[in-house]
Amino acid sequence: MTTAVRPWLRAPAPVPGARARLLCFPCAGSGSMMYHPWRPLLPADLELWQVQPPGREDRTSEPPLTHVSQMVDALLPELRPLLDKPVLFFGHSMGALLAYTLTLRLREEGLPLPRHLFLSARPAPQRGHRGPTRHILDDAALLDVLRELGGTPEAAFSVPGLVESLLPLVRADFTVSETYRHTPVPPLDVPVSVFGGLADRLVPTEALEDWRECTRDRFSLRLFPGGHFYLHDALDQIVQVIADEHAATGSRQSAGSVR
Repeated sequence: MTTAVRPWLRAPAPVPGARARLLCFPCAGSGSMMYHPWRPLLPADLELWQVQPPGREDRTSEPPLTHVSQMVDALLPELRPLLDKPVLFFGHSMGALLAYTLTLRLREEGLPLPRHLFLSARPAPQRGHRGPTRHILDDAALLDVLRELGGTPEAAFSVPGLVESLLPLVRADFTVSETYRHTPVPPLDVPVSVFGGLADRLVPTEALEDWRECTRDRFSLRLFPGGHFYLHDALDQIVQVIADEHAATGSRQSAGSVR
C-alpha cells in the first residue's frame, strides 16, 4: 500500500489581502506546530506559511528525509505557486539551513528570491559541521542530547514511548544538519538577519557572524538571553524584527514606485 504524501506547506489562517508571505522552517525534531504561536503576533498583511517535512506530526507515517537536497527537491514544486507574492523566510537551526539552501535553488532556477532571510541558531554554511556527530549516537546518548538542548519539555521524557518514537526523526534531522557539505557560491543579493542565544554552546557568536559573508545586501545579528532555544522567550522581539523589516521594505518599494 502506498502512503499518501501530505503537503509540505500549510497556511493556518489564509490572508486574502496579504502583501507578502512568511515561510517558517522547523528545527530538527520539530514540525510546523512550533510556529503556531506566531500567527496572532504577525502584521495583518503578512500571511504565515508553515513548512512541514515528512516524519513529524501529521506526516509521521512518511519516512523522514536525511539530506537537505531531498527536502529542497520535494518542497520547490509546492513553493512555486506562492511566488506570485513576495516571500520572507525564517528558519531555526536545521530550518535555517533549509531556508538558505532553498534560496540558492531559487537563484539557480531564476525564480523570485525571498525578500528577506531570517536565520536563527545555525552556523554559517561555509563553516561546515564542527560539533559532535550526534546522528550516530545510540538512543540513550541521543536522549541525553535532547535534554541538553532544552527544546523538548521535560514532562515528555516520562511519557512511555513518546520520546523513543521521536528518535528516528531526530536522528534523520541531525543527519541532514551534520552531513551537509557546502559548495562555495557567490553571495546572495538578499538582506539577511541572524538571531542567536547568548548561551548557545552549539552555535557560538562568531559562527553566526560568519553569515555576513553570504550576502551582498544588508546584514544584522541580534543576540538574546538563552541557549539554543532562546526563541521561546524572545518570540515577541523576533516577530517584531520581522514585522519591522516587512514594513520598511514595503515603504521602500512604495517610494520607489512613486519615483
